[in-house]
Amino acid sequence: IVFGGSWYLTESSKKQIISNEPISNHRKKNNTWIHLTPENEEELELLLRNFKIHPLTIEDLMNPLSRIKVEQFPHYTFIVFRGMYLNTPQIKSKNFNFLVLNNLLITISLDHRHTISDIIMDWDKNKILLGKGIEYIMHRILDIETDQILPIVYRIEDQATDFESRVYHRDKSLEITSVFLMRANLQQIKKNINSHIEILKEIETGKVSFISVESDAFFRDVRDHSLRILEISENVKDIISSALEVHLTISTQKSNEIMTILTMMTAVMLPMSLIAGLYGMNFKFIPFLSEPNGFFYSLGSMGIVGFVMFVYFKMKNWF
Repeated sequence: IVFGGSWYLTESSKKQIISNEPISNHRKKNNTWIHLTPENEEELELLLRNFKIHPLTIEDLMNPLSRIKVEQFPHYTFIVFRGMYLNTPQIKSKNFNFLVLNNLLITISLDHRHTISDIIMDWDKNKILLGKGIEYIMHRILDIETDQILPIVYRIEDQATDFESRVYHRDKSLEITSVFLMRANLQQIKKNINSHIEILKEIETGKVSFISVESDAFFRDVRDHSLRILEISENVKDIISSALEVHLTISTQKSNEIMTILTMMTAVMLPMSLIAGLYGMNFKFIPFLSEPNGFFYSLGSMGIVGFVMFVYFKMKNWF
């Protein structure tokens, strides 16, 4: 069977939902997981007919930018998580929606998700989770999605460490724009993970309806993974901030050195310009102006003044 579209899964079977009929027609009393990939809001409304899903929930389900949240209604709970993947060079994120009802888990994604396809294709192994409860399938999905973020953070950490090394070795080919991209990616990860942690804490403490307290330990494990990602992200952020500060300090120091040299050159040239300016004035009587060797006298005086000023600056350690 090739993965695609919507699926209906129980502990004893799995099948694709081909027709756009209400999925309530397939529902049985035992634990059930239904995965939907609707193309538009009208199709989703048809599939969810008879479940009394609030219109605003339908709207959020079809909105790829809906914020991470948990909303509780009398007969269902709506949860939005956000999966992340690295689409070089920027991180892309996609919402992953859960509708949790009594003995029924409905997942909705607007595009293909490898997490879901892997679980469904290996259903003979994963169906035992559904036998324990719908929340265990939800945990499995969240666990995989969360663990997929860790390699992204490690990759950014490698990039940050490489940037730090190049800063200390004063690599002239260093591109500062890559650092700001790393910081933006980290900020996005931290923002999403912080929201995930808040929702997982609510689930863990039993504040979310239709999720049994027996599964608390499993969601606590996902929260621990999220906290680990957050800690690594903070460490990477510190590495980037420290390296960036050193880079800016080195750049400022280099600019100061260049300005110092230019200032010294200007200071040395100033008396020479003064002497040249004096002998360039349109007066008839200027000392040594009519001397045959006047030109060489002026050059000599310029050289002596410049040399004296150079020695003076050197004695003062001004360069």
